[in-house]
Amino acid sequence: MNNPFHSLRKVLIVFALILLGGTLGYRYIENLPWLDAVYMVIQTVSTVGFNEVKPLSTEGVWFTIALIVSSFGTFAYGAGLLAQLAIDGRVRHFLVTKRIERKVEKLEGHAIVCGLGRNGRQVVSKLRAYGADVVVIEKDEHRADEFRNLFDKVLVVVGDATDDAILEKVSISKAASLISALASDTDNLFVVISARQLNPKLTIGARANTESTERKLLAAGASYTVSPNLVGGAHLAHNLMNPGVMNFLDQLSVGGSSATNIEEIIIDELPEVFSACNIKDLEIRQQTGCTVIGYVCEKGELTVNPAPDFKVAPHSKLYVLGNDVQIEDFRNWFTEKTR
Repeated sequence: MNNPFHSLRKVLIVFALILLGGTLGYRYIENLPWLDAVYMVIQTVSTVGFNEVKPLSTEGVWFTIALIVSSFGTFAYGAGLLAQLAIDGRVRHFLVTKRIERKVEKLEGHAIVCGLGRNGRQVVSKLRAYGADVVVIEKDEHRADEFRNLFDKVLVVVGDATDDAILEKVSISKAASLISALASDTDNLFVVISARQLNPKLTIGARANTESTERKLLAAGASYTVSPNLVGGAHLAHNLMNPGVMNFLDQLSVGGSSATNIEEIIIDELPEVFSACNIKDLEIRQQTGCTVIGYVCEKGELTVNPAPDFKVAPHSKLYVLGNDVQIEDFRNWFTEKTR
């Protein structure tokens, strides 16, 4: 974004030159002391109209005329520029942008969301429910301003997410994840390629509208893809055939602010003594009230509702279900175990 103060800075420089030139002119043409020379310049360019310090010579009169003409044009242009900056809001927008950029520079391990369409807004809402630091890139300035008013703690940067310079501006090198939720598959593909090059360790999620695009996004470096069209269609069909089940599942949340949540345990993050024990030995139910509802082994195979004597293995994951209080107890328990 262009700095609106650059034009004003030019006016101030011209005005400073006028003051300097006027002071030197009165000093050497009229042989006035420095203070009197400055006084004459100030009252001349400000059109106050006080009397001269002493009667002016012919050269002094012509010099004063030239000083009045040059300073009047500068003042008129400067006043008009100030009025324009105040009316069109460029100064406010520039200051807001700079404030956001300074905050983004301090972030580390944050999530970047590209696009503020319907999908992008849902992503941001969920991430905020998790308490994650979120930086949004949105090309539409009006939409970005509207979103800032809705989410005070979300940093929104106006720009094109396919531009490497914009990705660098949101500190992508220090980010933990990025989600590209742009409407165009081509734009999402460009974002994934650029993001993977700028941060090879980044977890990247991308929106895909077709199956062929999913394959291309994964090949370009996306960690996973989601197709809103396919998910929406499947949801409609499940609602038709199993409305009660879908209503129950809609009440669940994979974290964040929900009455019922699902959380993930990565076995490798627990102390080594738990890396090859039975589920009942973890005492998750006894300590937190949460219920283990799933187990995923290193190969990615899912076991639903594993038995208490089910043996966990390294590089696997457990999924637990609980209400707000139980999940909070679980997080505290998990933090204590991994400390």
